Amino acid sequence: MKRPFAKPATTHAQQVALLQQRGMVIEDPAAAEFYLQHLNYYRLGAYWLPFEADHATHTFKPGTHFAQVLDLYVFDRELRLLVLDAIERVEVSVRSQWAYQLAHQHGPHAHLDVTLAFKPHLWQTNLDKLSDEVGRSDEAFIKHLQNTYSESLPPVWAVCEVMSLGLLSRWYNNLKPMPTRRAIAAAYGVDEKVLES
Repeated sequence: MKRPFAKPATTHAQQVALLQQRGMVIEDPAAAEFYLQHLNYYRLGAYWLPFEADHATHTFKPGTHFAQVLDLYVFDRELRLLVLDAIERVEVSVRSQWAYQLAHQHGPHAHLDVTLAFKPHLWQTNLDKLSDEVGRSDEAFIKHLQNTYSESLPPVWAVCEVMSLGLLSRWYNNLKPMPTRRAIAAAYGVDEKVLES
């Protein structure tokens, strides 16, 4: 049975004291307060879980230092930033290849051509999602293209810049012409099936 939440909010100083009471060694309580103020007790809580001796009581293993928890957080943050940077580079490149190959092999508005889809009903779903993403965009180049030209959507090299990575993946996976799929995948030295996955 559920019960009402009755825990009061705690100050940063109280959070430091609670961690110390549970066995965490905190050499510099003022610095710990600073990090709790800017990183949040609950965010850091995920990083001290491996240091808990007993999760039910939240007591720490002997010799657990706040600095160890902070080091783990910093390592995770830096690793995440490196991974996000790598993903962003791949994403931008795949967008570029998808738009380039579609435009050169099937025209600037190839994304409006249902005959290029394996499954027409998925093409329509993708087109509807793309239309939504273009409609939500506040990019000046999108607004200019929509206000200047009569096509229902801007050219493929423009719309690829506002579509999500998930939608880009769905467009590629539903792309029927094998030469186009192979040309996109060839930029990465992989088979089109590998890129699809």
